[in-house]
Amino acid sequence: MNRGWISNSAGMFVCAAILFVAVAPLARAQEKGAAQTLTLEQAVRMALQQNPAFQTSADEAEATRARLKQVQSAWYPRFDFHQDFTRGNNPVYVFGTKLTQRQFSAADFALNNLNTPTPLDNFQTKFDGQWRLFDSGQTLFHQRSAKRLVTAADFETEQARQDLILEIVKTYYGVLVLKENTKAADEALKTAESSAQRMETMHKAGMLVDSDLLSAKVFVSQMKDRQIRAKNDLALAEMQLAREMGMSLDAPAEPAATLAEPGMPSESIEEWIHVALEQRPGLRAAQLQETAMGEERRAAKAEFGPKIGLFGSAERDALTLGGPSGTNWTAGARLDFNLFAGGAQKARVAEATANANKAKHNVEWFRSGVQMEVRKAYLDGNAAAQRAASARDAAEQAKESLRIVQNRYEAGLTTVTELLRSQTAQLDATTGYLAALQDWQVARAQLERAAGLLTPESALITGASKP
Repeated sequence: MNRGWISNSAGMFVCAAILFVAVAPLARAQEKGAAQTLTLEQAVRMALQQNPAFQTSADEAEATRARLKQVQSAWYPRFDFHQDFTRGNNPVYVFGTKLTQRQFSAADFALNNLNTPTPLDNFQTKFDGQWRLFDSGQTLFHQRSAKRLVTAADFETEQARQDLILEIVKTYYGVLVLKENTKAADEALKTAESSAQRMETMHKAGMLVDSDLLSAKVFVSQMKDRQIRAKNDLALAEMQLAREMGMSLDAPAEPAATLAEPGMPSESIEEWIHVALEQRPGLRAAQLQETAMGEERRAAKAEFGPKIGLFGSAERDALTLGGPSGTNWTAGARLDFNLFAGGAQKARVAEATANANKAKHNVEWFRSGVQMEVRKAYLDGNAAAQRAASARDAAEQAKESLRIVQNRYEAGLTTVTELLRSQTAQLDATTGYLAALQDWQVARAQLERAAGLLTPESALITGASKP
């Protein structure tokens, strides 16, 4: 065998292992730091699948269904198994146990045996059964209440789904705006630094006074501050978006959409309110909860009525677990009718009545809140549309104004203060237009959410998928 070939192969293997160890962490780091490009629709669907806070709504719905099954179990008979072991020398215990074990004899009538019996063991195997046949409708009312609460929980889950979609829309467009703000801040800083360099040259040539140069440097510092703030706000917004989508905070998402004017709704505000009162999941859940509390009040009143049930038991008693034994059974029917319980039943009716009134008032408040949300979202959308139209023109005018002022300043026809003011105005106009677009998009999403129509299939979501 060629030892040189083995040595070379071993050396190549070691080098490859070292290269893998060195490169693999870099590759993982690049993969970890790479931003994932997502459309708004993809971000929404990912959040609905992975957001832990939203999953709690589904968990609560499952818990409500489990409570319904607990209530329904009252319709069925109940059986219990008991296995007991006792030992004692109590005369009454020994006497009765020997009878149930079928082990009593004539010798046990001796006075000494009756008064001072020896300790006796007893293994008792017992089956108990009971079945409530009639409870004045108490179980029926509880079941009706539980069924309505199950449906209410489903509506609450849908409401939580739409709330999460709205939060994704807010954060998603917030990231887009902050990215554009960061670009605008970078461009403003670049322009400011370029102007400051030209002024530095003019100052050295004696063509510029000290105050103008200092003003330019102060302006550069201000633009750096805006750039730093914009980058910091963008990083925080990206982390917030990742968190809402259920992703790691170290895995930022890159929005793929672009900011655009979403257009105005064709329906009137009265039509939106009508749809909201019919479709809003949270309102429908509140209405079902009101009905459920009414059923609970009827169940509390049913406690005053009689209850009829069957019961029975069968047992086996033996001195040893597998030894000779005695068996017996008992069966019967029971009528229960409470005569006095210290006012507990009356207090439960009062509590149920208060809860029913609370649910009723909650529906009334919720209904007015839904109308308020629809009106606010509708008016906010109109205001944002008007702001966007105004800001769009202002941005174009500020850009042209800055070009003219720069030319005038270079020709010595205006002051540096006017130039810096124009640069600031151009940046503010650009960011103002972007903010108006964001508010417009969010207002449209808030309007659909207020009406109970904000779903992953909404045109507001799917339409933003195209950059």
